[in-house]
This record gives sequence, C-alpha cells and structure tokens, in this order.
Amino acid sequence: MAFAAAEAILKKLAPLAAEQAGLLWSLKSDFLKLKSTVSSIRAVLLDAEKRSGENNQVQDWLDKLKQVLYDADDLLDDFSTEALLKLRRNDGNRCLNEVCLFFTRSNQLVSGLLMAHRLKAIRIKLDEIDENRRKFNLETRLRDPAAAAAIKRERQTDSFVPYGFVGREEDSKKIIAMLLSSTNDEQKIEVIPILGMGGLGKTALAQCIYNDETLSTCFQLKIWICVSDNFDQVLLVRKMLESITRRKVEDLDLDILKGELKKEMDNKRFLLVLDDVWNHGDYKGNWDSLMSFWLQVGAVGSKVIVTTRLGDIANHFATKGIKPHNLKGLSEEESWFLFEHIAFEGEVEGGESFVEIGKVIMRRCVGVPLAIRVIAGALSSKSNIVDWEVVRDKQALLDGDDERRILGTLRLSYDNLPSELKPCFVYCSLFPKDSNIEVKLLVQIWMGQGFINSNQSSSALFEVGVEYFKSLLSRFFFQEPESDRWGNVYQCKMHDLIHDVALEIASDEIMPLKASDSMEGSVSFDRLRHISFDFEGKSREAWKAPQALANVTKLRTFLPINTRFYGIDGIEEHNCEMIFSNNTRLRVLSLHGAKLESVPRSIHNLTHLRYLNLAHNPMEVLPGEITILVNLKVLILDFCDNLKQLPRDIVKLTDLEFLSLVQCSSLKGLPLGIGGLARLRELSIFIVPAASYYSHGAVPARISELEHLDNLSGKLKIINLELVKDEAEVKAASLFRKQHLQALTLKWSLPRRVFAGRDVGVLKALEPHNNLKELELVGYGGRSLPSWFSTSLQNLVHLELCNIGRLKYLEDDAGQFLPRLKYLCIRNCPRLVSWRSTTEIEMSQFPSLSHLEIEKCPKLVRLHHFSADIERVELRYVDRKLLDQFVASLPPPSSPSRLQELTIEGIRGLRILPQGLLPHLASLEVLRIGDCWNLTNLSPPATSQQQHLTSLQFSVLPNLRRFDIWGLPGMKRLPEWLQHSSNLQTLWILSCDGLKCLPKWLPKLTALDILCVDDCHFLSARLKSRTAEDWPKVAHIRKIEFNYTTVQADGNYVRVEEPAGENQLQEQEASEEEEEEEEEEDHASEGEEEEDDDHEGELEEEAEAEGLPLGIPSPRMWSDCIARLTCNLFQRCFLG
Repeated sequence: MAFAAAEAILKKLAPLAAEQAGLLWSLKSDFLKLKSTVSSIRAVLLDAEKRSGENNQVQDWLDKLKQVLYDADDLLDDFSTEALLKLRRNDGNRCLNEVCLFFTRSNQLVSGLLMAHRLKAIRIKLDEIDENRRKFNLETRLRDPAAAAAIKRERQTDSFVPYGFVGREEDSKKIIAMLLSSTNDEQKIEVIPILGMGGLGKTALAQCIYNDETLSTCFQLKIWICVSDNFDQVLLVRKMLESITRRKVEDLDLDILKGELKKEMDNKRFLLVLDDVWNHGDYKGNWDSLMSFWLQVGAVGSKVIVTTRLGDIANHFATKGIKPHNLKGLSEEESWFLFEHIAFEGEVEGGESFVEIGKVIMRRCVGVPLAIRVIAGALSSKSNIVDWEVVRDKQALLDGDDERRILGTLRLSYDNLPSELKPCFVYCSLFPKDSNIEVKLLVQIWMGQGFINSNQSSSALFEVGVEYFKSLLSRFFFQEPESDRWGNVYQCKMHDLIHDVALEIASDEIMPLKASDSMEGSVSFDRLRHISFDFEGKSREAWKAPQALANVTKLRTFLPINTRFYGIDGIEEHNCEMIFSNNTRLRVLSLHGAKLESVPRSIHNLTHLRYLNLAHNPMEVLPGEITILVNLKVLILDFCDNLKQLPRDIVKLTDLEFLSLVQCSSLKGLPLGIGGLARLRELSIFIVPAASYYSHGAVPARISELEHLDNLSGKLKIINLELVKDEAEVKAASLFRKQHLQALTLKWSLPRRVFAGRDVGVLKALEPHNNLKELELVGYGGRSLPSWFSTSLQNLVHLELCNIGRLKYLEDDAGQFLPRLKYLCIRNCPRLVSWRSTTEIEMSQFPSLSHLEIEKCPKLVRLHHFSADIERVELRYVDRKLLDQFVASLPPPSSPSRLQELTIEGIRGLRILPQGLLPHLASLEVLRIGDCWNLTNLSPPATSQQQHLTSLQFSVLPNLRRFDIWGLPGMKRLPEWLQHSSNLQTLWILSCDGLKCLPKWLPKLTALDILCVDDCHFLSARLKSRTAEDWPKVAHIRKIEFNYTTVQADGNYVRVEEPAGENQLQEQEASEEEEEEEEEEDHASEGEEEEDDDHEGELEEEAEAEGLPLGIPSPRMWSDCIARLTCNLFQRCFLG
C-alpha cells in the first residue's frame, strides 16, 4: 500500500502543480527535492512489500514510511486546495471571500512560513527513511506491466464451475435426506449443524440445500439468516421477520417482534438456516429462548440448519440423537478440478512445469475451496514460472494448524495482487463481516481516497475503479455477486476469512466498529485513518459518539453503516462539530440518515473532502460553505424531501462527478451554470423550472445546460417538460451525444386540459443515443411518436408509456420494431389503437419480449404475434378483442410456451374465457382474473361433450401455483379444470358473491397451503367454524383467511367476526345441485354484450366532447354507473 501512496504523491508533484505552488510560496526547489526523494523510495517499494511478510524490520520501515507519506499527501492537498481557492477569490462568493481573507498579504506570509516548516519536517523524515532503507539491500523493481494489464481482464468462470460449489453432492444428499425424514417423536423441531473450518464451503452447501427444488413443497416457510458474530436475540427475531415479510422492520421491543413473528410462523412447517454462528455473548441463553419460541409457534417437522466453525456451538445446538455434519475438505481430484479451471483459464507457456507446481500449491490448500479459488485466481495472471515457484516456496514456509496455513495462503494471494489493487482490497475491511457491499459506493469511496490510478481524464476514474472491482471479483476476493437487469454487478459480499486477512493487513489504520462500541484501548489513535460504525441492532436513539473519538485527529474516512433502517434518531450536532473540527483531513464522510435539520457551517474546514453523503436528512437548505469543498467528487442528497434549493455556487465545484438528487421532492430547479460541471457522470434528475422559481430571486438552469454533460451515465430523469418555452433549448441539450446513459425518463406533468402542440417538437429534440437500455415516457401530449423511436432505440430493453392521452400508434414505419425489447408497459393511453398505422404487420413485432403490461387502453384491439419466449402478460381494463388478439398471437399448443404469469383484469363485456386460451398455458404458474363483472364461466367454451373433454384435457394447468379471482359476481362455481392443478399452493377468492359453496373436489388439491376468501358473503357462512358445511373441504389447508380473519389449524379464529343473522344464514344455504342447474341460465346473449360495448363507447366519446381529461368520467357516465350498481344491489337483496 505504500507504493500506491507514493504513486499518488508523485502524481500531485507533477511539474505544473509544483510550479504553481512554488510561485505562490517560493517553495519550488523544496517540491523538486521532495519529488526526488519519493521517487528514490518508490523504486524499491515493490521489493519491500514482497519482503515485509517475512521480515519484521522491513514491515516496520514500511509502516513508518506510510505515516510520513500520509502527512506529505495532506500537505500537498493543502497546497493545491489553497491555490484553487486563491484563483476563485474574486468570483463573488461571499463564503469563499470570508475564507480567502486568509490570503491577505500578511496571512500569505504566515501561511508560507507554516507550509515551509511542514514541508521541511516531512523532507527530514523522508531523508532519514530513505537512508535506513539501504541496510535492507532492497532491489529496484519496476512496475510489472503484465500485472497492470491483468486488472482489465475479467475472467468468466461462474458458468463453467459452479460458484464455490464443487464436490459436495454426497454431503447435500445426506442433509436433504435428514430434512425430508420424519421428525423424532421427542422433538417437534430438529436442528442439524454443519461443522467445519472457515473456507470449506459450509455456506455454499447450505445455500445449495436451501434452494433445492425437492424441499419447495415440504416447507411452508424458508428463512435464511446470516448471524456472523452477533448472536443477539432481538436482532435475529427481527431478521427472521424481515426475511418472511420481505420488508424492513422498525426497532421494536422483543415481545412485540415475537408477537409479529408468531402471526407469520404460526403452526407453519419451516426451514430456517442460521449461517456462520459464533459463540459471542450469552449465545446459549439466547439459543434456548429462541428454541422455546420456535417450539411454540412452529409445526411438527420444522428443521433448522446451523453452520459454524465451533464444535461447542454445533454440539449445544444439535437435536438429541443428531450428530453435527462434519464437512471435510475436497478430495485431491475435486481440488485439482477447481484449481485448473481457474489458474489455467488462459494459455500458459511451459505447461508441464506449471501443472507440477500447481499441484503442489493445490495440495497445500488441504481441500479448502476458498483457498484454492483465491490462490488459483492470483496465479491465473502470472505467466512467468518464477512467480509460481515463489508462491510454492513461500507456502512451504507456512506453519501452524490448517486454519493458520489457509490464512497464510490467502495472504500470499494478497501479496501477488497488482499494487493498485492492494489498498482497495484492504479498505473493504471497513464493512461489517457478511454484510452486502454496494459496488457503486465502494468505487466512489475508493475514488475519494485516491486509490484509483488513471492516466486518462478524471472522468474515467469511475470506470477504472469498476475494472479494479471486477479484477478483485475475478480473483475471488469477493463472493455472492448480484447483478441488475443490465448485467452489472451492484452488490457482493466478502468471505469472513478474506475479511480477517484484510483487517490484519490494515493493522491499526482501519477500525470497523459497532455503534455501541466504546473504542477504549482498541488501537493507537495516532495511526487510525479510517473508521466505520455499524448501526445494525442498535436501539433507536440519538447516537452519542464514543468519548475516545475526541482523541482521533487524522481520520480520512468516517462511515456510519446501516443508519437508514436500523439505527438512529440522529447524530447530535456537537458530535458533528467535534468530528469536523478534529479531523480536517477527512476524504470520505457519510452522514446518511443522521436526521440533520441543518448541516454545521464548520463543514468548510473539511477541504480535503472528496465524498459527502447527506442522504435521508430533513434539512431544507445546504450551507453555502459547502461550495468551498473544491475537491468534492461525490455529493449524495437522495431522499432529502425538504431540500428546496441548492447553493448557487455549487456549480463551481468543478471536480464533481456524482450529484445524486433522487426523491428530492421539494426541489424546484437546479442552479444556473450546472452545465459547466463537465466532469459530471451522474445527475439523477434535471428539473425544468417553473416561473415561481424566478420569483425567489434565483436564476435556474435551463435544459440547454445539458449540452456539455456528455459524460452522464446511469439514469437521468427530466421532469416538467411542459414548461419548456423554446424547442431550440431542448435540441441544444444534445441527448443524442450521451452515449453512456442507460436509462432515461421524460416526464410532462398532468393534468393538462389543452393540446400541447409543443410536446411533439420537444420530444423530437430529445432523441437519445442508441446505446439507451431503458426509456420511460410520461404525460406526453402528442398524437404520434417521433421517428427516432424506430431508428435510435435498437438496443432498448425496457419501455414504459404512461398517461399519453392522444397517442394512436406507436410508429408508422414497416420493419422490426424494438428488436431487443424485453419489457413493455403501456398504461392509460385511451386513444391507442395499434402498434402501427399500417395493416402490414411483421410476424414478430417484439422478438425478445418477455413481459407485457397493458392497462387502461380501451381502444387498443390489435396485438400481433409475440414470440414463444414471453413469460408474463398483464392485461388490465382493455377491450375484450385485445384479449382475443393476444390468444391468437400465442404459438400453437403443440409448441413449447414459457408463459408463467397471466393477469386478466377489468375486461369489458367478457362473459367467458376465449376459446383456445387454456391449452396455451401448460407452463403457467400464476393466474389472476378480476373485475370482470360479466364473466360467469372460467371453463373454455364447448359445442359438444367430446369437444369439452378435449379442451379440458389440454386446459389442465400442471404448474399452476397461485390462482387469484376477484370481482366476478356472476361466477357460480370454481372451474372444473382447477382440480387437476396438483401443484396449486395459494387460492384467493374476493368479491365473488355468486359463488355459494366450494367444490367437493377441493381436498384433492393436497398442495394447497393458503386459502383467502373475502367479501363473498355466501362462502363466509360456510367457513364460519369447524362445524360449518364447507369446513371438511378445507380442513387440509394450513392457513385460511376470510373477511380479514385468520383461521388457525385447530379451527379457531384469531379474530372472531360477528355472526350473521338467522335469516341471512338461511339465504346462504343453497345446495350444490341447485347451483349446477342455475349455471346455464346465467349466460347472457351476445347481442346484449355488444349493446353494452356500444353504450360504453358512446359514454367515452361524450367525455371527450365535454372537454374532460381523458380517463375522467362525465356526469352522465357517473349517473349511468350508479344506476347499474343500484340495479345489481336490488337484484341481490330482493331477487336472490
């Protein structure tokens, strides 16, 4: 890491910078001497770092050097910062002028003397260190170009070798068999520990078991909890609740949390995995309490898997009669399979020699997959046999038990990293063990610390940082990567052994703490540079900084973690003041979720700051002093809902690369000159200002200021486009040059009562670059889309069109439209008729489409030829003909279909499902049908008994897992084909008053786990208690809910509803035979259906004629609707 620090200093000592500083303080010769000394030391640093692991004196020499290099870096930062402030002295910034009073002639003299004194002291120390290095006979080593080039290599091994999981088939089978076996008569819940040393793959094995399909129907709940070193009962219960409900849970009392968890787990058979359990605190007491709770709420047959390195944990947690599963190392054959497919992924010269050495190195990893992966990843970029021999020889010198030797092997992998990657890796020890690490945050704070070295322009730093991350990931220093819909890894984790290595190397420079830690006696505060506080599990109260923090004065990082969901009711202002005043060398500062109503003005002291996160704070303004932070590269203000305005001079932060303003709902515009921030690569939102913005005396930025922001990437949202006065301004924005943008939202505000003819020209001028992946168009007022929809969106994968009231066609040209589109959402486009105005339609309009969502498009009736790869379709409040067209566009039943989810809602005039629909749904897993008030039959139409049987044969939905129906008052019975859906797990029936009883065949659905019945007034009485008529049909179902009342397995109710009156019960008791006779009488004629459609069309035209906004009913429509509801209510109440 010293090499990286020396590189950073030499970069700052570039001739031009030295000359500028020299002119200001007459110190040019001193800078040149400093540069010479640092260059001399740098020449031997690569050799020193290689030898530091085996020579304590060299390590001590490096430690002393690092401290002096930090001081030199701070001094150079002071020089360059004050030079920049001097150059900005006369631009009218009041706050800046106050600071720049420092630059009066007298103060310049004092400053120059102080700077000269600091510089001289640093030079003396460096000269002494330079002299001492000679006794070590360190060799001069140039930076290895091959190692630097290897950073850019991104190896793809996951698809070839299962990530972290080789050779565990027998272990998996054995544990799965234990999970499927019947529970011991003496134990309601069984606990199966997996025991083994770190890095053996306990977590990977547990994940493989957890995701095994054979367990999906055996357990009603599956819960995964990463415990790590905090076996706290409150935290574990909260994590379980969050895992089940998939939402964050507020900090509550343990009894309240257990009460909520009991509702979710009550009498359910669950599989719980507690991963990476340690013996910190009162783990036995906490475990016994939790086990007692699980025995109360869980069903017989529930299982718990515990992974741990510690035998006492495994033995204490294991159920009586069950031995912990002792995980062994991989066999030699399995180990070599893993090693060779990582280390020899590319061609290597001298093959046999490499293989021989590789097998020696592999055997010394004693079958530990983590060590094999990491050391093989490190060697994969080494094409020189000497490098392999060095690793082999150093590995032979490792002593201690297996775990110590594995840690030593991991340290060797670190030693073989390119020098640029070493500080980046070590810095990751700031994050808590087993926590998710956000990649974007990680790269940004690497930038803030100056770890990223690039000879390109500053705007390329982030891309270089991403390459650093990918290189560490490909070397297996990170694991469990998760990717977004564009394929970019957005978060990952670090194995706890890897974390231990990073923290050991960091020594006393990095301190990751719990928010409740005191810091007393931890490390030498004089060397502490980076600190983090993990607020997970902390009670919700204002955080009081540890008293010892007042003694820390050289921090470069202050990083609270998990403040948003777990932590605090604020950081007390005096704590902020203390941190700001004591640690003026901070580069990275996060006050995320600190509940700050105002940012202390003393923040101007932090002139070294590169990264500042003020997200989730209630402040209304930012202090002007923030514009003095001329080195700032990242400013995050997400979810500052009260923030009304940015400081005018924020546009002078010319190093700024990230300005994130997500969900700053009170912000009405951006400052004039924002377009001058040419290095910006992220501007989350641009707000076209309203006239009221000018009335406050502020001059806002116009949309034309986007012209020079060609480095913008990620997502950009432009809102209030209806306020654009001049189309030429929009054209000047030059979105077509923003080649790095991946997502774009263009929004016109609603409602508007007049046709906005300007919208057409505005949208035409907003043509994006053809690299765009995602586009959202909201509130556009034009009648057509510009031609660039056909020519410039060939790479688009995600398209949303919302609230576009006058659009009739998506495009007019022939040819394939949006060939890579995967997701298409069209919502509230009341005049849309078809994709194209032409009648000549290509056989496949969207060849890559997998998800289609259409809602409130009443005139859209043409939907043509989708590929067989479509997986999810949602049709809501559209014409019946559109549903027919969709069915016609599906491939024939003989062709394989991937459709997994279908929603049909609010289809006007639909009385029976289209013929041919169900035969296409063999792969369907979720079916939702609702708000189709005229729909009476969910079975396919048939003209003869034979045809009906044939249709029924094909309409069985073998993969159906969930079936929801609601708002179907005319439906008298559940469809017969449903009894053949043997995998059905969830059935929802809401607002289906015509359904008077459940079918006799319902017990055949043995996998049915949840039944919800609501607002079905006949069924409610038949499920009222264990003695009710339909209770035997549902007795096998674990969870039954009706009218927001949950029925427990014993037949009792969690919340008892008022019983229905005697007369009402008599009305509800209709026999199933009578229902069968009534079913055929309820079909309405096609003529009545067409009259309904025509009538509704007339009402829609009337609404348009009256000038009402589209989608808003006219008075006549309201009265007609009320009349219909009144008639239906009368029929129900008085005609039965």
